[in-house]
Amino acid sequence: MKNERMYNELIELLTTDSAAGKENAIADKLTEKMEALGFTVTMDNAGETFGGECGNVIAVREGELKGSLFLSSHMDRVPNGLGIKPVEKDGVLYSDGTTILAADDISGVCAILEGLRQVLAAGTPLPRIEVVFSVAEETGLFGAKALDMSQIQSRVGYIFDSPGGIGRFVNGAPGMFHLNVQITGRPAHAGNEPEKGIDAAKIMCDMLSTLKQGRLDEMSTANFPMLSTTSTARNVVCDGASFKGEARSRDFQRLVDYVAYFEDHCKKVAAEHGAGIQVEKIENFLPFAIPEEDEALVVARAACEKLGLNYRAEVGGGGMDANIYNNKGMATVGVATGYTKNHTKNEQLVLEDFFKSGELAQVLIETFAARCESK
Repeated sequence: MKNERMYNELIELLTTDSAAGKENAIADKLTEKMEALGFTVTMDNAGETFGGECGNVIAVREGELKGSLFLSSHMDRVPNGLGIKPVEKDGVLYSDGTTILAADDISGVCAILEGLRQVLAAGTPLPRIEVVFSVAEETGLFGAKALDMSQIQSRVGYIFDSPGGIGRFVNGAPGMFHLNVQITGRPAHAGNEPEKGIDAAKIMCDMLSTLKQGRLDEMSTANFPMLSTTSTARNVVCDGASFKGEARSRDFQRLVDYVAYFEDHCKKVAAEHGAGIQVEKIENFLPFAIPEEDEALVVARAACEKLGLNYRAEVGGGGMDANIYNNKGMATVGVATGYTKNHTKNEQLVLEDFFKSGELAQVLIETFAARCESK
């Protein structure tokens, strides 16, 4: 059954332009909506930490019960998310094909809003509810990284920011390093004396062609899609080349081991050719894994049982704000809201699952509240 309130709010927010670091328009609307629900709303200075124009929207409602529950989704979207024109067909929402849809993560925002409205309307005694709508998740989890956790009391959290059908919870995700290489060769005339040159472009190709990458093992991947050279002429041996990529693993030791291998490999190839090299290794976020017996998943399973949903706890392949929060001491799982093919123009949202995600948010809150003691 169609939830008109959720649907209309979804369209409203999908068609409100937003981008990483430029979430002001969405933030203003969410501030107004959360204040209307009786939350105290503030904005932090997260934007200042990465050159953005907006901070995280932090909304808190003190409860009638002991305890605290954390809910979150992000306000930004990947590029090509401006001027979105949603199109509904056979119960599925798409863009018009020229942009992404941005169900990642506006569907999560709407699920939280609907769940809060429903639970507040029911008059259920609640613990403290903490809601964070974060910034710049897509470009490096910058909003979550900047969040002052000293103001967060919750030890259990749900991030409504995962692809897949309703009932899917992400209880593990990889950590990631950004890996950047700059190779310095030697220029020479390509026709008269190529032997005197050191071809940085060829060295880069040798590095990549002999590098372990792609699917490394059942937990780990590596990808290096960004290649460039300093060359501007065909008749000069290339004296500079660089490439950038990433390594991910759900096992931190495997991730560290690959990064060490990567650096050794690239330096060895450069040395064989007499080239200079700089390797930059940037720890972006750490992996997390939450066991089935953790309270976050116990509550999730019980909520799905109440709604007759097929509960699944699965590991994911992408990073999300939960990576940051878990490694700051708060058990946080991802919650699927019905979207797939995110980050592409083929992104789609199954509306039946989306509407159920609002119900799921409500029942998650109620189920957690039932475990809390009176003050």
